[in-house]
Amino acid sequence: MTHAGPSAEVEDFKSGHCQRIRLAPDSATITDEMYGVHEIIEAPLLALLSSAPVRRLGRVHQHGMSGLLGLTPPVTRLEHSVGAMLLVRRVGGSVEEQAAALLHDISHTALSHVADDIFPCDGSYHEIHKHRYVATTCLPTLLPKIGLPDKVLDEELYGLVEQDSPHLCADRLDYGLRDAVAFKFLPLETAQAVFADLTAFPSPSAPKRCLALHDPKLALALARGYIATDCAVWGNPAHADMYIRAAALIRSLVENGRMAEDDLWLDDEVFWATMRDACDEDGRREMDALYAIPDEQGLRLRLEAKVRTLDPELVVDGSLAPLSQVTPEWKAERQAYIASRHILYQPPSPVPGASTRANGVAGANSDVCPGE
Repeated sequence: MTHAGPSAEVEDFKSGHCQRIRLAPDSATITDEMYGVHEIIEAPLLALLSSAPVRRLGRVHQHGMSGLLGLTPPVTRLEHSVGAMLLVRRVGGSVEEQAAALLHDISHTALSHVADDIFPCDGSYHEIHKHRYVATTCLPTLLPKIGLPDKVLDEELYGLVEQDSPHLCADRLDYGLRDAVAFKFLPLETAQAVFADLTAFPSPSAPKRCLALHDPKLALALARGYIATDCAVWGNPAHADMYIRAAALIRSLVENGRMAEDDLWLDDEVFWATMRDACDEDGRREMDALYAIPDEQGLRLRLEAKVRTLDPELVVDGSLAPLSQVTPEWKAERQAYIASRHILYQPPSPVPGASTRANGVAGANSDVCPGE
């Protein structure tokens, strides 16, 4: 599985649900409904945008199977990765940090987080196996040629790109805005206002830097849109049930030698077709049953399922304060939401060694739902 290097062709293509890219050898024009029009002329970023591994992300859906099958908006990992880059760019982050944002999901597998259940591990499969995947691509050769260090593949080293939940960072903010707008839990105008209000605190180059907002009302609207999307999509047990069933089928195909583990780094459509070819008649019926999101009534969340919330930092009188401190009603609202989600958790199994996963499928220590 070796990918080619950058292309010299001029292309104009839709990179996702609300984003378009015109890519030329000496420039790239990114038109994003939320973030506006941006001209990229920096050679390292152009080389990455042209590279096959980054372009693959345009064929990998943010919501995996549900996006592929037309059940949810077709937001792509490329759209999200470019969006994260634009957020870092917006606040004055370096080209290196913009590259780290662009590459943060480079090893994301087909069908979103389904791999986390096929091969259970302590964390997200695509993060744990990032360097194994990258070694099969042009990136190890390309990065030194374009003057970027290998550490751009470790996004946790860049404070504008990654922060622990519930803090703002380019990754969390972009997928939160993108999905909240796509699922109509946040007006497009509000997302545009968040982009305009964003800042790097205390500066884009400070050792301990982070993203922050100035307007408490915008921060509250963002935080509410984020948990609404978590409830309806990322943490919805019906969506999780689809991925759990798909993972069980894929796991059986891998165990029986009908699919290979590295097939996970195909794009969504090719993976789905490969999966269908590998299935017998019963397996194809199981795949057909995945073309509809089930009724969530009676379904439970796994004990290890994430409850995603935001508590955005605000710049107040020259220092940072979380929204929950500036707007106490958000502290109570956020705590109430977390408590309401915990009620949905699957009770621990009384049988030693038995599954504690919701819906009766043996589990991993990560979400199967789309997200980070």
